[in-house]
Amino acid sequence: MANKSVSKKIVAQNVRSLRLARHLSQEKLAEISGLHRTYVGSIERGERNISLENIDRLAAALDVAAVDLLTQARVDDNLDDQTLFEICIPTLRRYQQLATKHGIGDIFQDNGGKLLQIILITGLKVLPGREGNDAVDATGKECELKSVNRLLTKSFSTHHHLNPTIVGKYRKVDWYFAVYEGIELIVLYKVAAKELEPYFSAWEKKWKESGGKDINNPKIPLKFVESVGKAIHETKSVAAAIPVAPTLRVKVKDIEQPG
Repeated sequence: MANKSVSKKIVAQNVRSLRLARHLSQEKLAEISGLHRTYVGSIERGERNISLENIDRLAAALDVAAVDLLTQARVDDNLDDQTLFEICIPTLRRYQQLATKHGIGDIFQDNGGKLLQIILITGLKVLPGREGNDAVDATGKECELKSVNRLLTKSFSTHHHLNPTIVGKYRKVDWYFAVYEGIELIVLYKVAAKELEPYFSAWEKKWKESGGKDINNPKIPLKFVESVGKAIHETKSVAAAIPVAPTLRVKVKDIEQPG
């Protein structure tokens, strides 16, 4: 019953907000859609179970896709927090099901949700039984996946116990650096290991000078990645990334085949 109630609220809110945005009265929307005015009113009050056929009629009259009437696209202050949570959780469950399919056990742990987005874009596969954001391409070659929220920090984290063994691994793989604003992927860079050699050498030197003490999470600056990386995925802006409909439409360019 709760899900039906939530669905009615979503449709009611979307129909009313779109109608008002288009400066239509209930009578006019009813006329355009071929529905009765009292029927439209009951929909906007969340009282009516609406058929898919009538969803299609209203969507056409409001000049949107039918899915736009069925999806809560943004947080609305008119809805209580519990209702908003009930709206969000089914989508999060589907997100987790997709993540599990790709070997990511928890979308909320270790950037799991972002990792899923990155591997779907690149065609990479998560390495089973490994900690961190390591993945492999179609040929089995390993790579490093790093992400950053540029609204919070301007550098990428590496390893909490970095030593020459880890650096040796880093030298053998390609790197993917994902730049986010909040949860929106803005740009994804591919960087060859040779471009990162100045950092690898500096870290080895620091390790030796410290008497063999592991380095705690040295950083790679975002500016450096921007200067040497090849952008393989870009979104023009956060505003452009947030869709009116629930389907995320972004621009993907020059994605190389793995390997």
